[in-house]
Amino acid sequence: MNQISKAQFISLLLMEDLFILFCLKEEISIITAIGFSAGIILQFLFSVPLIKIYSRGKSLKDCGKAAEAVILIYIIVWGGMLFSMLWNAGDVIYIPYGNSGFWGKFMVAAIIAVVCVYISSSGIKALGRSALIAAAMGVVCLLIVIISALIQSDMSNLKEIGNKSFLSELIRGFALSGGLGSFIMLLGFTKGKPMRNAAGYFIGKVILTLAVIITGVLVSGGIMEITDFPIATAAQLSQPFDVQRIDSLFLIVFSVYAVYSIAVQASAADYLLGEVIPAIKKYRSTLMLAAMASVGFIFSGNTHYGMGYSIAVAVILLFAPVSYFVKRRLRGA
Repeated sequence: MNQISKAQFISLLLMEDLFILFCLKEEISIITAIGFSAGIILQFLFSVPLIKIYSRGKSLKDCGKAAEAVILIYIIVWGGMLFSMLWNAGDVIYIPYGNSGFWGKFMVAAIIAVVCVYISSSGIKALGRSALIAAAMGVVCLLIVIISALIQSDMSNLKEIGNKSFLSELIRGFALSGGLGSFIMLLGFTKGKPMRNAAGYFIGKVILTLAVIITGVLVSGGIMEITDFPIATAAQLSQPFDVQRIDSLFLIVFSVYAVYSIAVQASAADYLLGEVIPAIKKYRSTLMLAAMASVGFIFSGNTHYGMGYSIAVAVILLFAPVSYFVKRRLRGA
């Protein structure tokens, strides 16, 4: 993998985080924003041991093949979750063939896989450069929706707490951060100081999460009981100008971010597969995308959060540093 800049690193990861928020199911409230933000802070704390290893000039390779294999499996599973989220969100967001049963999902997966193979074939550096443009397009769309929400929405929606507790929302937000597998990979290939790069990402993630969820509450608060995808619904309902169709712009951003989210997983998995099984030299991206799509079909229709998923995120953040210190101790012995 080629090195990427801090801006590219943050853009690649935040696009995936925004895509996940687009696909967020069930009701949201101000408690959701607080719980998700607290979960992000915990994620940063869990990642500190790994950041310190990178700060010493070490890499994921120094943590051993076992760590690389575990993270590879995790990234494949999370890539499948992203496919599943995409198909589930097709219930409210129009995607050609997306609601046409098995073959509709297969066509969507195949098209995305082909595009992902193409854009990731030039390496993570080229993917990072193009990510800056895609991220900027998403920011413009997001700002339009936020401004529309502030102008048109009922501020009393923020007072509605709903049935979710702070703890349940913290767990849900923590579990929906499966992209931290690619965070572990990309951080080691980002220029600059790892602590600053990681802090920049997590700060950006908190700001993005608060902005998107609060906007969703403002716009969709009155119909929260009858919508399964409040963030996507908010983007579709927001119409700041009579001649402007923000839902069409949202569909473009949603599709582009879906591709980038899965392409980042494919690039990370491609590299790790080459490290874990060096004998495989060709078609690694294709193999990884096929594996992710297969996992997606298995998990299709399921929710992607809960205590089990949260534990998995915590384990994946700690597994590499634990492996590194165990390996170091054994060598010292």
